[in-house]
Amino acid sequence: MVFGRKRRQRGRYLSAVADRIGARNGVVLRDAFSGGKGANGPLVLGVITLRDGENAEVLQAQIDAAVAAGYAPPRRREANGAGFVHDPGLPMLIIETFAAGTVIPHHGEVPAGRTGVVLSLT
Repeated sequence: MVFGRKRRQRGRYLSAVADRIGARNGVVLRDAFSGGKGANGPLVLGVITLRDGENAEVLQAQIDAAVAAGYAPPRRREANGAGFVHDPGLPMLIIETFAAGTVIPHHGEVPAGRTGVVLSLT
């Protein structure tokens, strides 16, 4: 049961980082772990939310929150996302945003005035 204990510890750590970066701000559509067992790869925490505001503003606010929590500013940023991959002591963080009118896969269309945010912590 050592693996189960390590998985729970890693899950608590990922959840604490998610809290520090405000991953659950807005309306939470999904907050779940995947992987982390045997050949399923590393444990991943995925959080999907709907937030008030325009895509660019919401993305910048999430990037700012990650930087405030200790992540280095992303080297590459796209219109709908950013990644934080090599930050010692912190899990890999991928941010993807969905503007109003676009579809978040398996969760539907983002309503007007909102932005969908998908965060993955590994």
